[in-house]
Amino acid sequence: MSLARNTASRKRSARPSARGSLKPLIVALVVAAAALSLAACGRDEADLSNGKALFVEQCGSCHILGRAGTAGPTGPDLDAAFRSALADGMDRETVEGIVHKQILNPRKNSVMPAELVSGDDARDVAAYVGFAAARSGEDQGALAAAGLSGATTGEQIFTAGGCAGCHTLAKANATGNIGPSLDDLAAVAADAGGSPEDFVIESVLDPDAVVAEGFQPGVMPSYEGRLSEEQLQALAEYLLEGG
Repeated sequence: MSLARNTASRKRSARPSARGSLKPLIVALVVAAAALSLAACGRDEADLSNGKALFVEQCGSCHILGRAGTAGPTGPDLDAAFRSALADGMDRETVEGIVHKQILNPRKNSVMPAELVSGDDARDVAAYVGFAAARSGEDQGALAAAGLSGATTGEQIFTAGGCAGCHTLAKANATGNIGPSLDDLAAVAADAGGSPEDFVIESVLDPDAVVAEGFQPGVMPSYEGRLSEEQLQALAEYLLEGG
């Protein structure tokens, strides 16, 4: 999911970023962000917990956002993208507006689909990114439990981890095709030898250890440090059990 490419203000001797610069995009979207803020006047405040949960589920497999605990390698690093602009005085409401605009209208030729989330959900996700981007520390209270950290069952972890965005799994109504189908995972794990649970857990922690035929390495993020041992075991059991 590509919410933004890079909002860092261009410095005099800055080298071109591998992810590109979003300075022109910021200029183009500031007016739109202001309009979005005005449109929100009189409405209830955004639900940051819902925004975080949806971000982790829908966006985390593609984007890095430290506070959300996501490390997706295919989209922009949202902490790095906004860090310099925030340090230079951009307010977080503007960040929220830019992200909201990107969610509703991704840049041309982006792999991110338009309106991956919509309505109040889109506003909640944008608000959470605006709150969390390049912010040090950890979320507290109810916000800390939102998203992946609050998931306990295998089904909850599969959903909160954003797995459905990349994988097919019939019992979860998941139809992603970026990664291999998981409907036959039990057979694949058995063919690999050893413990099927260990095979699944290794694939979650080190996705490039075994890459399915027809797919590329470096796409799936590692969940090392993001899932507890209990969560890893619950996810493995869920993926291996019948539908």
